[in-house]
Amino acid sequence: MTHDLIDRYLAAIARDLPEGERTDVVAELRDELMSGVEAREEDLGRPMTAAEIEAVLVEFGNPLVVAGRYRKTQHLIGPQVFPFWWAAMKATVVVIAAVYVILIVLKLIGGGGLSAVGLGSPISTMVFAFGVVTLVFALIERFGDPQKMARWRPERLPPAEGKRASRFELLTELGMGIVFLLWWTGAIHFRNVFGDIGLRVELAPVWQRFFWWIVAYSAVEIGSNLVALLRPDRALLVRWMVIWRSMMGAAILLGVIQAERFLIVTGPAGKAQAFFELWMRVGIGIAIAVFVARAATEIWRLRQDGVAGRSA
Repeated sequence: MTHDLIDRYLAAIARDLPEGERTDVVAELRDELMSGVEAREEDLGRPMTAAEIEAVLVEFGNPLVVAGRYRKTQHLIGPQVFPFWWAAMKATVVVIAAVYVILIVLKLIGGGGLSAVGLGSPISTMVFAFGVVTLVFALIERFGDPQKMARWRPERLPPAEGKRASRFELLTELGMGIVFLLWWTGAIHFRNVFGDIGLRVELAPVWQRFFWWIVAYSAVEIGSNLVALLRPDRALLVRWMVIWRSMMGAAILLGVIQAERFLIVTGPAGKAQAFFELWMRVGIGIAIAVFVARAATEIWRLRQDGVAGRSA
């Protein structure tokens, strides 16, 4: 009975051992167990009972745990890789949240639900992303070189001072910029949101005169957000790009606002054209003020940083 319990215990361990090491490990464990049992029986002055053998085996450890000590990989994601997995998971959540915010805006603009763009519920997307990210880092843990992931360069750290946009803000603005550029160049289209009341609203010819300027503005905006997202240490470059895109945006709108018509409105409502033109002119004026204020703010911050640097 004694040997039967030990044999069954060792067989359970052997099933989870690497085949090449199985024989040697089982022999080592058998010697250790039998030595312990013999020493215990010598102290008792009698053979151990089945219950006492069971207690020894329980104390020795669960077969899965004992076999796990002989595996090269003891964890799915180890302590070296875990911080990068955690950072990737947080970034993934931010990306998914930004994507769904953009989709909601697109739904409000062009109609249709999330299913229209091939995405399910946020929960199912999060679960799928969790599985994919975890699988990737588990493969890195198993087959890659985790030490390479830990390499970094101190000069790429972001500045200690100054307010910076969050990843969510950057990703949302980046997504909106890409969607706008695709719409502006005709790659995607939105349905007429005023179709239910018999109105059709289109851009007036004045906008086409600034077509490539608007493309350039969108490219600078997308580029500045990409740099801010991927290279947070390039704060000075991002600031200059924001200044240039703000000045470019103000210049474009200053040219557009000189026109008599910004939109072409067709439909049964006679006063619709005047209504849309009024609010469009107001909106363009506010946008110009925002662009100028943004450029002035960034220039002032650059000046302050220069003064602080000379003082230091």
